[in-house]
Amino acid sequence: MVVPTAEKSVFTSYHFLLQLLILPVIKRFLRQSVKTGYLRVLIAKTGEELTFGDETMKADAVTVTIVHPVSFLLRLLFDPRMGLGEAYMAGEWSVTPSLQAFFNLLIRNKPARKTAGGSSSLLTRVTCALTRRLGWLTNYMFHLLRPNTILGSRRNIREHYDLGNDMFQLFLDESMTYSCGFFNSPQDTLHKAQLNKLDEVIDKLQLKATDHVLEIGFGWGSCAIRAVQRTGCRWTGLTISEQQLEMAQERVRKLGLQDRIELKFLDYRLEEAKYDKVVAIEMIEAVGHEYLPTFFATIRDRLKPGGQACLQCITIPDSQYDKYTKSSDFIRKHIFPGGHLPCLRVIGECLPADLKWIKTTQHGRDYSTTLDMWNETWLAKKAEILKLGYSDVFFRKWQYYFCLCSSLFASDYIDTIQILLKRDQ
Repeated sequence: MVVPTAEKSVFTSYHFLLQLLILPVIKRFLRQSVKTGYLRVLIAKTGEELTFGDETMKADAVTVTIVHPVSFLLRLLFDPRMGLGEAYMAGEWSVTPSLQAFFNLLIRNKPARKTAGGSSSLLTRVTCALTRRLGWLTNYMFHLLRPNTILGSRRNIREHYDLGNDMFQLFLDESMTYSCGFFNSPQDTLHKAQLNKLDEVIDKLQLKATDHVLEIGFGWGSCAIRAVQRTGCRWTGLTISEQQLEMAQERVRKLGLQDRIELKFLDYRLEEAKYDKVVAIEMIEAVGHEYLPTFFATIRDRLKPGGQACLQCITIPDSQYDKYTKSSDFIRKHIFPGGHLPCLRVIGECLPADLKWIKTTQHGRDYSTTLDMWNETWLAKKAEILKLGYSDVFFRKWQYYFCLCSSLFASDYIDTIQILLKRDQ
């Protein structure tokens, strides 16, 4: 077959660019990064294969196929962590046997990347440093434009929780609980694990029929429904998600619990009543660093003297927190705009003097299992998700979110805790 001159010229230029600029950078990065495990990289357009890591672990190899090497590399140059996810969203690379296996490989090799030396030219090092600095600055500035003011919080929440109740129904359990389940037994289903978690909150607070409970961020109402059915308490829930409010109110009406459960569209900072107990399940991640003192002061102010609060929080290690507050990442840009994970140290520093930290339990590994189950269902329901009008890019974005977070929880890089607080008498 005779290749037309113009097409041949384009291929020759592409091949030259690939061999001279792109592959050397990829090779150098991965050679330094992968010391444990085994990674194969296939360049789809040329058929070239690169291998990295421990030859004795070939049987457990992770294989990455790069479909569009030029755009893939450009994304990595500007921000490796962000670029990797955005390239996956765009379909520029794929992986076998799974995304989780790939993330686990990267996490295991994190110490190697920290200690790896560089043998590239001064020009290459300076160019990479400048492009990464520019990428970091650009993404961080976009994150700063998503503050959790009262108006900003509504926008941030709307862009995640108002994506469509029908979409969330496809992968959540029948209780519509969108947070870490507690797997008390290997035989627990996702639904049982979610009920375990809700019961843990109810039992920690020792809820009784005479209690009036405030829930900040009630999701689709699962904790309110479970608590009222079990204890007969009164429940007031706050949300700034219109779609969650609509569906939760309908669920409450169908169960005939309107006399015990009141659900309101209201920012937590605007609530004024006093309560016996306060609940906030994975809502603190939407508060923002600068509003953490306000959040805990509000909990104290909403509690009657002697009242207790149960919070479920996703946390980042204390040692990573300062760096984390001055950056952005894939999750904060593409999944939870304005999102922010606290650390244990900062939670302690933000507590008012008369709001005491009584108890903590850790559940990070349970979240890895929860996310794996969500992802399994997500993949199985792909046709239904696309039929609802969501794009392939959206589908891959959420798959990446589930798998990345599962690996981070499994490796203890992030954690989930439940904490019990009590206001002084």
